[in-house]
Amino acid sequence: MSHPDEEQDARLSRADVDDVADAAIGVDTRIFTTIKDTFLHTPRVVEAAYAGKRDRYVPIIRLFLVLFGLQFAVIAFFDIPAGFSLDALARSGDDMVRAIDAWLAESGQPYAAVNASLENAAGLTTTLLVFLSSLPFVLLLKAYRPSRSYFGHVLAYLAPVNASFLALFLLMAIVALISLLPGIGEETEAALYIWAFVGSIIWNFVAAGWVIARFYGRSALAVGLQVSGLVLMVIPMFIIMMIGQYGIAEIVLQNKYDMSVIDLFRISAENAIESESP
Repeated sequence: MSHPDEEQDARLSRADVDDVADAAIGVDTRIFTTIKDTFLHTPRVVEAAYAGKRDRYVPIIRLFLVLFGLQFAVIAFFDIPAGFSLDALARSGDDMVRAIDAWLAESGQPYAAVNASLENAAGLTTTLLVFLSSLPFVLLLKAYRPSRSYFGHVLAYLAPVNASFLALFLLMAIVALISLLPGIGEETEAALYIWAFVGSIIWNFVAAGWVIARFYGRSALAVGLQVSGLVLMVIPMFIIMMIGQYGIAEIVLQNKYDMSVIDLFRISAENAIESESP
């Protein structure tokens, strides 16, 4: 037992550094290690979470919430429509633009008001739809390893999702730099942004493969089959998202403007048939 007047060891610990940084500049120094390992060594982050080593990384769920919110800020910065809106539909082609104009003219509603209502509805329900569309992945992971708790499977699912968010931000930054080059048109830029999203999805499954190999698969064949199962879960995920988005849009339009998404797509289909006719 040390004497009360004895000089104690005053060396800084990792926790002290984190506390000082957080108090001084509002930065948790773990974020840098967390970002690096989430992106390049995803299983390490999951393993630390399972082992209860909370002092090493920012919690997976906390990082997910931050990146999830940042995603919308980045999308807004690059003027990319998020969710179901007239602006998003208008980017699908001239047939849809003419359909929207005819649809609004028939109903007598202003573009800005309808678009704002759809964007607000999408913003309020996106979190719920993301949760629902994540269920197929978590349930499949539970089927792979029934002994693990649902929370453990949620962490195994979210860590690769966080890696995909980081990949998306990196790829979008690269696209933004490429768009500054002379001769890059709007269509090329839009295609590059689409490929950035595709690249982030691919990286999600690469990171998921690492996690599967570390915590689920017992052989190379098993890992391959399990990752293939996760890839197939993209289908129900998109179905849930599409049904949710269109359903919410239909409810908003019917209740507020006495309009219908079905009529919009009917007019668009008629325009497409007319444009293809000789």
